[in-house]
Amino acid sequence: MIAAGQPKQPPGRTRHARHAEVLDRWPVLAEQWARELERRRMATQAPERMPMQGISPLAAINRRLGLPDDHGADAIVSIEQAAASA
Repeated sequence: MIAAGQPKQPPGRTRHARHAEVLDRWPVLAEQWARELERRRMATQAPERMPMQGISPLAAINRRLGLPDDHGADAIVSIEQAAASA
């Protein structure tokens, strides 16, 4: 198993939150024209997590490896619950 190492940011902290912090630090970006550009950029971005269509990536990997579709799903659920509770 390959270890990915420690996450580079605390759980639950998105790049959008970091970007907003940077915007608040720079006074020139507090101007109306810059905020309007930022609002438009945020409105045109794709959501971070698209709704699942078809089979999940986990099921596809499991099928390729000859495993049951739900193999490893309990580990993913426990990781998501731990991230949500942190």
